[in-house]
Parts: sequence; C-alpha cells; structure tokens
Amino acid sequence: MVTVNFTILLLGLEKALNVLSFINLSSNVCRANVATFQQLSRRQTVDNTLFFLKCRKLVRDCKMFSFLILVTFLSFAFGQNLVLIGGNLRDDNAQVWNKMVQLAGGKGVARIGVISVSNQNTIEGDRVIENFVRVYGANAVGIPVSQTGANDPVVANLVKEQTGIFIVEDSEDKSWNFWNWVTSLVRPTDVATEPPTGMVCYESASYKRQQLIDTLRPFGQDSLVLAAIKTVLKKGGMVAGNAAYMSKSAVILEGDSISALVSGTRFISFPRMPYSIRKEGGLALLNTDYVIESHLSEKGREVRLMRTLLESDVSRGLGVDENTALVVNNPLSRPVGQVITASLDVTGVLYFDVSDIPTPSITNALYENVTFSFFTADDVFDLTSESVTYPPWKEAIAGQEWFKNAVPSNDILSRAGPSQWRQTARRLIDCKELNVTSYSPSSIVPMIPAVQVIFNRQRAVGFGADLPGAPNNTYVASFQRMMASVKVLGIL
Repeated sequence: MVTVNFTILLLGLEKALNVLSFINLSSNVCRANVATFQQLSRRQTVDNTLFFLKCRKLVRDCKMFSFLILVTFLSFAFGQNLVLIGGNLRDDNAQVWNKMVQLAGGKGVARIGVISVSNQNTIEGDRVIENFVRVYGANAVGIPVSQTGANDPVVANLVKEQTGIFIVEDSEDKSWNFWNWVTSLVRPTDVATEPPTGMVCYESASYKRQQLIDTLRPFGQDSLVLAAIKTVLKKGGMVAGNAAYMSKSAVILEGDSISALVSGTRFISFPRMPYSIRKEGGLALLNTDYVIESHLSEKGREVRLMRTLLESDVSRGLGVDENTALVVNNPLSRPVGQVITASLDVTGVLYFDVSDIPTPSITNALYENVTFSFFTADDVFDLTSESVTYPPWKEAIAGQEWFKNAVPSNDILSRAGPSQWRQTARRLIDCKELNVTSYSPSSIVPMIPAVQVIFNRQRAVGFGADLPGAPNNTYVASFQRMMASVKVLGIL
C-alpha cells in the first residue's frame, strides 16, 4: 500500500479552497469535506484509494472549476520545499518563519524536527524550537544526532514522522582529551564565539560545518537520518537550514574574498584567514550543480563565491544575504526558487555564471566579464532554465533611471563596511551611466593586495519598485546579466 502524508495534503486542500474564495464561489460544501479530512488526518497516513475518492467527491460537490481545484490541491500537496537561509535569521523575521510553518502544514498542524549533530539539544537548536512553538504556532521537537545515531533506525523513523525539518549547524564542541587537543591543531583557524542573541543560523566554527556533513553524509553517502530527511521532502514536507551546506556541490569552509582571490596564485599575500573548501559537497538536498554561499553581501563574499565556482568546475552559484531565504520548490527534481525577505529589507540572492571564464583565471587572479544577477523580494528563479519571473508590482527600470551617476566603492570587498557590492550594483542599474570602477584597498600588515572591480550594465535588464506597504518608499531593484571584472593590482 502506498501512503501519503496527510497533514501536507490538508495544506494543499486549504490552498485549493483559497482559490474558491478568491473567485467568490460558495465553498461551504467543500469546507464540510475539509472537516472530514481533518478527522482522517488524526491518522498519520491514508490509503491512496480513499484519498482520491475523497478528492473526487470534493470536486463533484464544488461543481465549478473542478479541474483548477484538483490541480491546485495536488501541486501544493506533493511539492517539495527546501528553505535556503542566508544566515543570521532574526527571531522577528515573520515572513520567513511563517513561510516555513506554512510549508510544513500550517499553524497547529506542522510538526518540525530540529536536527543538531550532538548528543543533546544545542543553544541554537533550543532557540529554533522556542521560536516555532512560542511565537509561530508550530509543534517542534529536538532531534540530536550523534555520529553513531545517524544510522539509528529509531532516530530515522522519528525524522520521518515530521512534516518539516530544520537543520542547525551549531553542534557540540568535543570534550577535552589529549587526542581532541591534537586534532584541534589542524582544525580551521576560525574560533567559535559566543552565540549572538535574537537570531539563528549564525556562523559557527567551520569545523562544525565539516562535522555536520561528515555525520549526515559520510564519504558522500546518505546516512539513514539524511535519507529520512529526503523522505520528508519527497512526501511534500519542508526542510530548512543554512544555505551554504545544502547542495551537492563544493562547500566553502573559510576565508574571505581576498584570500580566495589570491590563494595559489603568483601574488604573494598573507590574508587574515586561509581559503579552504570541501570539494566533496554538502548534504545534496539541492540535487543540481550550484555552489551556495551564505552571509553573502554582509561579509563581502562575492569574489569568494566566484573563485569556488572556478575551483570546483561548477559554473553556477547562488549567494543568499543574511536574514533572507530562497524557498526552493522541488529541489530534488526541477528546482524553482522564490526570494523571501524580512519586511522592508532590500536584501536578496545573487546569481553567478562563470561558464565563460577560463580556468587559468585562477592563477592570474583575473576574472573578466563574469555574468551576475541579483534577485529581491518575491522574484522567482528557475534554477534549471535560469529564467526569472518578477512580481507584478515591479516594473522595468530602463528609461526610468532615478540617478544620474553611479557611486563607486573604495572598499568593494569589505567585511567591515557590509554590502558594498550590492549597493554599488543597485545604484548602477538605476542610473544613466553604463559602468563603474571600485577598489578594495591594499595593506602591508597583513600583506593584502589591492583589487579593482569594474561593473558594466550594458547588457543588464533591471526591474524595481517601492516595496508594497513600505511607509518610507523603500525601493528595491533586481537585475539580470550585469558584468563584473575583477583584477589584482598588487601591494601599495
């Protein structure tokens, strides 16, 4: 007997009824069927034969627009949803939190398992549970997964019982012993700091990212727990977590844009943090070749993403800003993502395509005419065809540019002055000029070269508008096919 997750089916039915309400049809009979479905939903699964009989009765009773109702119902019922979070998701970002609850079945229905690689719940995991339960109306339970527990059938079955999964990166520190002390000497050099308040998906020490992947997907093979997470997806559930370790392509572990640009090149440099990646890939919850970066604009990681694409022989990459999510429907088959931001935020998701950049560019630290795009609130991006659908409230910028001049940045790759790349590109797409030249300054201690970055918008297409409901006319701009050229200039 084939079974289906009924709480997700109820969400699809609710969406179908919303269509009826929208077209001003009477849906009282349909809602009576919902009551029947809700009674059945107390059982975890239902025979498909009974399910489709109920669908047929629903369609017959509603009489009009039956095909529209059924198609809408089934599309929401069986959709897979992967929420790629760009890091530092704030507790008060109702847009993203409510979206996760909705995709997991809705308030009072959603059952969300919070997975951490540990023997007990972590600080971040407890915070996620508190947000879901106390603020956003979902049911949530902590599911600690140790290295041995990752292949425990009992733990895997607990995962399968959930309608949603949230994976936290902040795992337990290893207890002190002589061997752990020795292995700590070869760990990446970034050190975990006190967890920030008021947010989750904050950045942890990079060895914790490695530990997460090694536990759930050792040697590139799914553990029982990861297979169970994918089962939740396939049933139409929701899976969320930091975007950086969700794909099957290379995972970035540490280093900034400067260290990534000059590492292994002819330029002598001693950056603050060495650049390192994990070529074996992440959790493969996004089953297509994309390298994904989080904390993108806020930590100036655009060039780091470029270098990783070239290093890993993957042509396409996504960078998600902090407190922002890309909600990907059908991540295991035909992924299509929608950008969700906090209210009044101008953050978004950056897309890179390095397919036309030759591999020798790595050695020369010279990346010429790299195509990049930037998507903001409510934009929909097909990750396969690379087509974009803008919401109706945005309009073409061409011919309506607001500014006369572009504004260059004197620290385009800055970690201290965040979002320089985003701000510079956003101004260029909305002005009369066609290009702008910015720089990243050099220093002697530590030894870091200067970098030149040129943006060209001659082929770019922009769409923008004031955010709906924004009291202060907050303008957001999206664009496709802008070009960036990056060049190392040297020390002083």
